[in-house]
Amino acid sequence: MATPKRGKQYIRYGTKDFTFETDMGFESKVLLSNSVRALLVAQVSEMAGDMVKAAPRGPHVKTDAYSIKKNIHPYVERVGDEWVGYVVVEENEKARHAMLQERGYRDPAGRRHAGRLYLRTALQKGRAE
Repeated sequence: MATPKRGKQYIRYGTKDFTFETDMGFESKVLLSNSVRALLVAQVSEMAGDMVKAAPRGPHVKTDAYSIKKNIHPYVERVGDEWVGYVVVEENEKARHAMLQERGYRDPAGRRHAGRLYLRTALQKGRAE
């Protein structure tokens, strides 16, 4: 029976002699690849687009710069050993309150306005099962 080799062991895989180090794990190298980043950018952009389509427009007469639709942005950044995607809602403090529209609110007269749940619907549509 042969004894296992000691030290670093390399596994050659793929084309152009790409080498994985077994002690690092190939998963971390795959998760940092540009193809995974491109896939994540596409998914996050699609989810942000669904949120923009479903968001309420708002009663802005002169400008639409402060509406919820104009303040939904996708971001992808590297965190540790992987790419992470975010959808930022209402980065501008002058924008309409997106979460009030999402969950509902009471106006100054005390009447209850039901939430639209547009963010929740977009997140549920984008989840993987």
